[in-house]
Amino acid sequence: MKTKDLGKTKRSRLIRRYLLNAVKADNQQMVHDIPEIFKVSRQTVHSHLSALVAMGLLVAHGNTRARIYGLGVNRYHIQRYPLEKLRESDVYSQDFSFIFKDLPNNIEDIIHYGFTEMLNNAIDHSSGEYVVVSTEKTADYIEIYISDNGEGIFNHIARVMNLGDPRESILELSKGKLTTDPDNHTGQGIFFTSRTFDSFYTISGDLIFSHQGDKTPDWIHHIDRENEGTSVFMKINVNSTRILAEVFDAFTGTEEEDYAFNTTVVPVKLVLYEGEKLVSRSQAKRILNRIEKFNIVHLDFEGVDSIGQAFADEVFRVFVRRNPHITIKPIHTTNTIDRMIIAAKSHQD
Repeated sequence: MKTKDLGKTKRSRLIRRYLLNAVKADNQQMVHDIPEIFKVSRQTVHSHLSALVAMGLLVAHGNTRARIYGLGVNRYHIQRYPLEKLRESDVYSQDFSFIFKDLPNNIEDIIHYGFTEMLNNAIDHSSGEYVVVSTEKTADYIEIYISDNGEGIFNHIARVMNLGDPRESILELSKGKLTTDPDNHTGQGIFFTSRTFDSFYTISGDLIFSHQGDKTPDWIHHIDRENEGTSVFMKINVNSTRILAEVFDAFTGTEEEDYAFNTTVVPVKLVLYEGEKLVSRSQAKRILNRIEKFNIVHLDFEGVDSIGQAFADEVFRVFVRRNPHITIKPIHTTNTIDRMIIAAKSHQD
């Protein structure tokens, strides 16, 4: 009995998938051809169409005899691709663009940017064999999930950049301008994508890198199991007022500076591993690694209660003296941190 029921369920899924594909292709004739193709009654087809309408996947227009169907507010698609010779623009335009029709322009801009940037990362950097892309749209939000079976982004960065720990890869990613292929990439994709979506997660190995819109700074989370390759999850509310160009403008220079990506925010908390405190010069140097690529650096101390004398001295006296052209701006500091910064600056020559 279970096998027979499973067969019916699979057949129902095939019929409904065919109906959805027909509507996606704007081919109403295909909808009417279903009874002949699947050898089912028109009443059965009507039941499937009604179910899809009830699920929000289709919407019906017109009376019974002249009824036509369009895509509903709820949309979903998942597809697996071999990575070799894959083009992210083709995947977006040919297979997923129907998901994002009729969205506000600002949301469509963000979706297109994040989707193609993250898929391109899998294509160019993962060294994997395949990638799975899935999207879901509801009346309230859009979710995008891109997962490859490659080396894993944190291990890849740590290996290429000779970092001592994959967790350091997350700190470097959060700064921006990080790429293992500088001839072909600027290293801006993850930095800006994470700031344009409401929620952004990168999962690889036993680590998660997360950025939650404007709510909290970037953070690292450990998980109990190892994940193959790299998975990226992005989510945005369809009513978000965020504008892609404004996100770029917040971190880029003026016309005289050629609109260069010259401002960054470094979440200081990312250098803290479990049980540690910010006390050493080596921790400070990890924070300051590659900072010379920027003109303005916001050191975000959110979640950090205090810093040690050596850490403060390395950042706010030694580094500042050697790099007078770079502006270091501490933000979200405690009174304890402020006092340590003032003490370090007071010893400048």
